[in-house]
Amino acid sequence: MLHAEIRTDRDAFHFFGEVNGYNLETLRQHVRETALESGTVHLRLEIDRADASAFNGSAAGWLSRLADRGAFIEINVRRH
Repeated sequence: MLHAEIRTDRDAFHFFGEVNGYNLETLRQHVRETALESGTVHLRLEIDRADASAFNGSAAGWLSRLADRGAFIEINVRRH
């Protein structure tokens, strides 16, 4: 399971879903649009340990590019 919180200086958006290709692409699109609109993005992610490998395989590239553009990213892996 995935819980993402996308924050800007004015807004916050929460995204919940299973870790799968569709949800990670939807999350990427939300984050991208938010970054284009507001400039500053803080992204906080929580994922289940069982989903960590699938998450990393699908999201590592775009998260790295987002961080390179100045976004603050926090990822927490839940142990249960």
